[in-house]
Amino acid sequence: MAKFLNTSGTTYHLEELIKNASDRLIIISPYLKLSERIKELLEDKNRLKIDIRIVYGKNDLQPEEINWLKNLSFIRTSFCKNLHAKCYLNEHECIITSLNLYEFSQVNNNEMGVLIYRNEDAKLYADTYDEAHHSY
Repeated sequence: MAKFLNTSGTTYHLEELIKNASDRLIIISPYLKLSERIKELLEDKNRLKIDIRIVYGKNDLQPEEINWLKNLSFIRTSFCKNLHAKCYLNEHECIITSLNLYEFSQVNNNEMGVLIYRNEDAKLYADTYDEAHHSY
């Protein structure tokens, strides 16, 4: 059964989703300005050679973000014009949310999201995964 998430729940479960990825991780967010905590988690997954896909939709990445991403060999990025969706997936669960992966949003905005567990909502997870997979 899907679970409703408020702002703090979305942030918490996003970190857990990244931490618990053991095979793949898909991050879809129009805006990217990663917090230090998210960077640490992604660096850890990169060290473990987890396949990470980041899809973003606004072409105004800061130079430090670009350089940081270039140094991580298991992270692949894609630009998707007109992207508005925010979705985060690993092989066990996904979050569909209003939260951009943008440090300001995580601290200052009121956000909502829905957490979907693959083992409880297999079709919903599969439909979300398929749609996410078509964005890169």
